[in-house]
Amino acid sequence: MNKLIALALFAAASLPAAQIEVANDLEAARARETIEVKLNRAGPFVVRDAAGAEITSQLLGDGSVIFQSDFAPKEVKKFTITPGAPAKVESKVYGRFVPERADDFAWENDRIAFRMYGPALQAKDGDKTGSGIDVWCKHVRTPIIESMYARRNSKPDYHHDDGQAADNYRAGPNRGCGGAAIWSDGKLWAARCFKSWKVLATGPIRFTFELTYAPWNANGKTVSEVKRVSLDLGANLNRFESRFETGGEPFTAAAGLIIHSDESILAHGNNWATLWEKFSEGDGPGFIPVALVWGANTGGQFKQAEGHALTVAGLKAGQPFVYYAGAGWSKGPDFPDAATWNAYVKSFAARVNSPLRVTVKGD
Repeated sequence: MNKLIALALFAAASLPAAQIEVANDLEAARARETIEVKLNRAGPFVVRDAAGAEITSQLLGDGSVIFQSDFAPKEVKKFTITPGAPAKVESKVYGRFVPERADDFAWENDRIAFRMYGPALQAKDGDKTGSGIDVWCKHVRTPIIESMYARRNSKPDYHHDDGQAADNYRAGPNRGCGGAAIWSDGKLWAARCFKSWKVLATGPIRFTFELTYAPWNANGKTVSEVKRVSLDLGANLNRFESRFETGGEPFTAAAGLIIHSDESILAHGNNWATLWEKFSEGDGPGFIPVALVWGANTGGQFKQAEGHALTVAGLKAGQPFVYYAGAGWSKGPDFPDAATWNAYVKSFAARVNSPLRVTVKGD
């Protein structure tokens, strides 16, 4: 058996390096862009830039390898991918199921943290909670989830800024920061808290997990949902992919940002929407900006209804509902004002609509 493994490793190492060319078609710079490559060979892989320096990479469950790079406007870059074990680095993307806090699922990267609510909290709080998305803001580029739960367990003060992080956002039973729902007769019909979870990727570049929801009544029709969430290093917005089971019928889906008060500042464009909001609980003064982004070719439309800023899209049976949502913090290092946040979101939306062009040679 050991001899067979050694022969397989030798054969993999004998394969020529795959040559990767990546082009940015935008007339704008792209910072910390994630590149995904699927090769016709088995990993693990080592990724190197044009100068031969190794780049941090991650092998996904489907055999794809991902890595990150910056791009100048219209820049084309070249990389090589060879079989081998990549250098180990400390991961700054993280998440886990939190049974000790009523079945939360919490996740984060170097910029922001989120959580969703599970079955124990639903059993305890009933209609006071749901499948919306909560936000934890952070000053630091290091993980804060464990310290936040430790603060809560020792003293209920995690709504206050300790210089590292704070919970100043309230999701409650609403869509929070990007929760999905069925849209029917001018109303949101949403799942309750998730019933089960599964982690699919743990870093160092991307954290991915799935949540499964029990069937619920959506305006007289029984539907269910499996939601896949991915958060990349350096990004403030998650990628969400919800797959609704609707009995084979077409449906309309929505994702929303709860509007906490009349003082919230709403802005939107062709495929993005933002809110600049005062803290909804805990320390002040301060602001939490949130955003929705959807692909221009998805059929998504902006709508303000049901106390939310929404993207609403008509979908065929079985068609995934894909969008992006996330948040920042005026007290953090990146977004001191609404203009800075809106510029970031507009740039993010432009990148969604113009993905990097990846060409593979020698595979």
